[in-house]
Amino acid sequence: MARWISLLNLQGIYTSPSILIPLQADGALSKVSWESSTPEGSQIVVQTRLSFDGYNWTEWRACTNGGQIPEIDEDTPLYETYLMYRVIMKSNSYSVKPNFKKITFFFEPVLVFDNKGDLNCKPEIWITKSGNGDFSIQNITHNNEEFAFTNLLDGETVYIDNENQDIETTLAVTYRYKDFNDNYLNFPPGKNVLRVSGNADIKFRYQFTLL
Repeated sequence: MARWISLLNLQGIYTSPSILIPLQADGALSKVSWESSTPEGSQIVVQTRLSFDGYNWTEWRACTNGGQIPEIDEDTPLYETYLMYRVIMKSNSYSVKPNFKKITFFFEPVLVFDNKGDLNCKPEIWITKSGNGDFSIQNITHNNEEFAFTNLLDGETVYIDNENQDIETTLAVTYRYKDFNDNYLNFPPGKNVLRVSGNADIKFRYQFTLL
């Protein structure tokens, strides 16, 4: 049954075309924000939905301005993932007009290290740098603790044994301790969401400790 607000043309809906999320990642931090004005007696609702194959879509879910995009978090694989949004504008009177100006979507790829043990995990890690520059891993779920190197060289592989605090590099007669911030990786039990900065291939080796 049609609602009176629709029959009176006091509600409008804009639905976007499908948008390919420009990201290939195992998960991401996300945010949606928009600019609008809603005079008293009016309302704007923003909703999103996702497709992981371009054909089948999830249900529409309401968004919070400045909040996380519904159904996208650090555990959501984003490979050829599509997004649609729609804007629903309502008013109680023809003299009251809400105004929707623009919408912005933000995505930041992350890694998730899920420590399934009972004690902290201090993994071994190999970092093979692509291009000269710095590299860091920031644990954003644990006080933004940062593991960082500066001045690494293109093609160089650095090995770090975080348990024994040992650092080796494939470069001859080179020591990387002076280029390290002396904060070794130390992952507490549970999920550790990691922000990686710097272009490099990385490989972990670890073993969980159970009591």
